[in-house]
Amino acid sequence: MTGTVLEQQTKPSCGSEQQRVACAIGGIYTILAIEKVLPIMHSGPGCQQNAGGVLGRFNGAQSGVSYPESVIPSTNFCERDVVFGATGRLRQLVAKSMDYYQSDMFFIVDGCTSEIVGDDIEEVAGDFQDRGKPVLFAKLPGFKGNNLWGHSQVLNAIIDQYLKETDHINDKQVNIFGIVPYYDSFWQATLEELEKLLRVLGLEPNSIYGRGKGVPALQKIPEAAFNLVLAPWTDLDTVEKLQEKFGTPFFHYPCVPIGPTETARFVWALTEYAGLDKTKSGEYIQQEESRYYYYIKNAVKVFGGGTQTPRKFFINSSAAQTLSLTRFLVNDWWMTPQKIFIIDDVPEKHQERITGELRNVEYDRADEFDVVFTTDGGLCDVEIKKEDFLFKKACLFGTAWDQLTANYKQLPFVRVSAPYGDSVIGNKTYFGWNGALTFLQDLHDDITSKILGSGVVVKLDDIGGH
Repeated sequence: MTGTVLEQQTKPSCGSEQQRVACAIGGIYTILAIEKVLPIMHSGPGCQQNAGGVLGRFNGAQSGVSYPESVIPSTNFCERDVVFGATGRLRQLVAKSMDYYQSDMFFIVDGCTSEIVGDDIEEVAGDFQDRGKPVLFAKLPGFKGNNLWGHSQVLNAIIDQYLKETDHINDKQVNIFGIVPYYDSFWQATLEELEKLLRVLGLEPNSIYGRGKGVPALQKIPEAAFNLVLAPWTDLDTVEKLQEKFGTPFFHYPCVPIGPTETARFVWALTEYAGLDKTKSGEYIQQEESRYYYYIKNAVKVFGGGTQTPRKFFINSSAAQTLSLTRFLVNDWWMTPQKIFIIDDVPEKHQERITGELRNVEYDRADEFDVVFTTDGGLCDVEIKKEDFLFKKACLFGTAWDQLTANYKQLPFVRVSAPYGDSVIGNKTYFGWNGALTFLQDLHDDITSKILGSGVVVKLDDIGGH
């Protein structure tokens, strides 16, 4: 089936047990991304560890800030609690946590078992409203959805239970949404670089995640002139809710831009929407493009059209990373998609629009490549192992799990989404002009490794990037 949106039609592959999303309780990582906000878990003892396998240590060696996972309070819901309930123990845990943890906000979350039993965490949160620090709650049972659903529930809880209306609107403030902390492996550096860009354009960015943010940033949310969403579908429900509650409009751009074409489009679109200085925006684009192409030309012998360079690619990733990479690889690097696997359980109402966004590229056969929405992350592995790459080389982009497939088929590979693996991400990002250079460095290094590793000796002139 070519040129269609495909649903999974096969039995689960051998890779289906490889986690590429966490269960709903992974929403605690959204809480952990907000400085000095402490999650208190009313769940089984293994729930956090399960989520952390995708979003924490094995996703670029990341850990919770300000609170590492090892110190998160939990009732460790057990067999006895299934029979008798455990709201009493939860109350004790919340009281002790408020005594011993230096936090600006506490967030009670539950998991599957406590939700089925019916323990009322809303009532428990209500018991602590006079203790001087806000105590919020979010119900995150895994049978309701994955970590993206849990992320949404946490943001909804903040809007419903904490944010207050204000008469003060800052006509330059823009709240940043769409980048899901931890699930987007590069979230911290991407937010930092995006904030720099917005400041250059004359805006005052307000992100609630990462270093130096926290509850003060949460409190400023209702003051924004508008909300910015950089994602195909995540956080759209959040900004719609903020618009309904506070009247804050939002600007939706479908992806985190990578490379000169998409980043310039984003800057011009934002300039038009927010009524920004077009001269300043144009000068900034020209400056960054000049820098980008300087480094491309500096490596022209490596990046310049060698016969060993794969011209085709597969992606097995989230909708967000898939759209960002596809637009960059097609529009700026002249590569062609073979098959796109989107594995983060995108709601059906968004799928047709996302497929249209993927095909909105500078490629006259953009209606011919397949887009597969699936919850089976191993489906891509099955498909690629059927392919004969002897004469039609290709690249693969995905998670640490997909690196196994790439190595097996000797395909150049770059990790782009969770779980990223044990490698330290630090402040890496693929956002913007500079991020595109970082991505190309990573891709070239693996192309070189795969070619030399196969026993083929080539000149550097034969190893290209487009």
